[in-house]
Amino acid sequence: MKFDKEKNDKIRFVGKIVAVIIDEIKKKIRIGMSGKNLEEIAFELMKKNNVKSSSFGYQGFPSYICVSLNNELTHGIPDERKFCNGDLVSFDVACNYQGYHADAASTVIIGKEKWKEKKELLHVTEKSLYHAIKNIKANITTTQDIGEILEKYIRNYKNNNFYPIKEYGGHGIGKSLHEKPFIPNYRTPYKGTIIEKNMFICIEPLVQVGDDKISISSNNWTVFSPNGNLNAHFEHTLYVNEQGNIEIITKI
Repeated sequence: MKFDKEKNDKIRFVGKIVAVIIDEIKKKIRIGMSGKNLEEIAFELMKKNNVKSSSFGYQGFPSYICVSLNNELTHGIPDERKFCNGDLVSFDVACNYQGYHADAASTVIIGKEKWKEKKELLHVTEKSLYHAIKNIKANITTTQDIGEILEKYIRNYKNNNFYPIKEYGGHGIGKSLHEKPFIPNYRTPYKGTIIEKNMFICIEPLVQVGDDKISISSNNWTVFSPNGNLNAHFEHTLYVNEQGNIEIITKI
């Protein structure tokens, strides 16, 4: 894939803003806040930095970021529910600058108690992301390889009680929020697409405790566990540079 300076510069710029928004939410989130509060924080930073939400209006999505709680996996619509001690809160932030996009997600535990299973869920999900990033070899690794790396890491973790979600995963990114190739979180039966130099991609493990069953809420957006199982979601936008190294664009 050929180097595109305009694309490179603009995705790097918007990636930094996404990273700032994620970091600011992490600093400010606390008991008693709500998803709407997090959306307000994100929206103000988007305005300040002259970027737009990639989520708002995307296929009809009504909010500027996604906020999901506890057994909600992804695509949660921010609402007025107050965060309680021990809640798991995931937030997915995607922005665009002059038509170029970046995307990242993170999950946190509200409060300071020792929530062992919840901490392990966050640990395995986030570590699987960095494990996959570390093992990408430009012009060799395929999307299927990434899925296999993620699945092995997640399923082999300690008590084997964590499951990657198959219906959702990573993707290419650029002038559109979601571009080819789809990057699965599990080993698929097809050969997959080779990860080439100068590609921008997102890897986003979505992990659930106990099983991998999911449903869609009556709002037609929020993905959740019908069994009430806990979920975690981490994501980064990555650039495979001309030297074959992997750069994390959405990390401060």
